[in-house]
Amino acid sequence: MPSNRAAIFSGSKDLGKIAKIEEVDFPVANDDQLIIKSVAFAANPTDWKHAVLEWGTPGSFVGTDVSCVVHSVGKNVKGFAVGDIVATFLHSGPDRGAFSEYVTADPPLTIKFDKESFDVSPLPVGSSPSSVIKNFEGAASSALSLGTIAVSFADSLKISENKEENSERYILIWGGATATGIYAIQIAKLVYGLKVITTASPKNHEFLKSLGADVIFDYRQPSVIEDIVKFANGKIAYALDGVSTKKTYQQVYDATKGSEKVGFDNLLFLPSSVLTVDPERKSDTFAATLVYLAEARTQIVSGSKIEPSQELVDNYNHFWNDLLPPHIQELKTPALRILSSGLESTNEALDLLRVDKVSGEKVVFRA
Repeated sequence: MPSNRAAIFSGSKDLGKIAKIEEVDFPVANDDQLIIKSVAFAANPTDWKHAVLEWGTPGSFVGTDVSCVVHSVGKNVKGFAVGDIVATFLHSGPDRGAFSEYVTADPPLTIKFDKESFDVSPLPVGSSPSSVIKNFEGAASSALSLGTIAVSFADSLKISENKEENSERYILIWGGATATGIYAIQIAKLVYGLKVITTASPKNHEFLKSLGADVIFDYRQPSVIEDIVKFANGKIAYALDGVSTKKTYQQVYDATKGSEKVGFDNLLFLPSSVLTVDPERKSDTFAATLVYLAEARTQIVSGSKIEPSQELVDNYNHFWNDLLPPHIQELKTPALRILSSGLESTNEALDLLRVDKVSGEKVVFRA
């Protein structure tokens, strides 16, 4: 077996010390899994929150997003072969994490890319502009965000696939310049044919327009809620809070005033009880997306067990297998901030997110 190293939660919450790099066992996959050889990693806020906010325990693995090459294929797995270029996401914890040289991957959470249009050479350290997904750094930025959108759009919001019906409907995406927001804007347009209202800092407005956003509002303006209400004119059908604090979720709700039968979703499992709602708006629906339910396994949130419904799994798989693949080569990544190669860059990546030094970029580094 090849040697294997991984980023492990050290038990420290100090900047620069969250992760340590250790030799770990080579992964053992079941007949329904892949083993992948990692090439590039992308950092997400959940990676440091697992540790610092005590969702993880010392010794747990770190990392959620990875692009890679398939090393071996379980005998029950269809559609993947050794040597395929893929990206995958997983729920890090005591058994595995994405920031590992080798790791098991679940095919339903894995995207395969076209080798013929893929550039395997590394991007230089520094800033790299948005582009279609054509290299390992860009691929690393994609899987968790697209999985999140799959659960949100296909199950939590249950967005209609009828593009003709959607042509006059708006989706409000709060946080358009987040990694998930960037992909959500594109999916809303390409897959569902929706019109998109989003929020972002002015420096990101032109970029988000190029992705398909119909109108972008500066979330820092005192009049942002009133401006969205006036512009939407009662045509918001869906609303996704990509930032997902109690404050932003309330802003999303308030910005849909005048619209009827709005479907709401957020990405931090906030219940609707955190909102101050208008009692007259009885036809609205509320959901909270937990992307890891796509694993079709029990998940633990704040000490409570959450079971994925078969409907959720079926809706997710339909999106992942049927709706997403025709558009993979069209999707553009966030801008990328490339760190030095090596697992030793894990702490730098986590710290950049923790101290909020990242805006409109995805932090990526090679294995």
